[in-house]
Amino acid sequence: MREWGAKHPELAFTLAVLAGGVVAVTVDLLLGQELDTTIANMAFFMLFVGGGLYFTQKRLRKTKARLDEQGQSLLFLRYPNSLPGSLSGVWQMGIATPAPGRIDFQPAVYDELIPSGRSRTLTGLRSTGLPPRLATHNDNKQAVPGGYQIITLESDGGVIDIAASPATLQKMQDAVEPASP
Repeated sequence: MREWGAKHPELAFTLAVLAGGVVAVTVDLLLGQELDTTIANMAFFMLFVGGGLYFTQKRLRKTKARLDEQGQSLLFLRYPNSLPGSLSGVWQMGIATPAPGRIDFQPAVYDELIPSGRSRTLTGLRSTGLPPRLATHNDNKQAVPGGYQIITLESDGGVIDIAASPATLQKMQDAVEPASP
């Protein structure tokens, strides 16, 4: 079920909201609420959640299209082996521009993509051999969208974690791989 949810995050979220709505209606009816009040509450709840999901997805698609035009991608970066207290567990959102053997990373603010902080170049990227994993609820608390995957790479600056959509991860891996002889 988790694999299916990872492949279809919008549909899985919609089904979860519907299931929550059915439970809420059942509880309301068991507690003695009137049927028309319960149905009205459920309708407004579904409109609110569905509208929020629709506009969020629309905004993300628009951001992705804008970045794709420039050959860039949205990703999240963190340094898991840095010293405790140095934000080693915090994901930094930014814009990645892949180039042969490197990724140029510009931290950005939310999906408006306003640059924040100093850009850096990630070089010497090598695989650690660990397979990609799905972002967990702890990662999602830090704005990593559901359905994103995380890979761990070694770089000249140490071990890094990159979270991005599966297509973006593949694009990054293809761009930084050394050319085969």
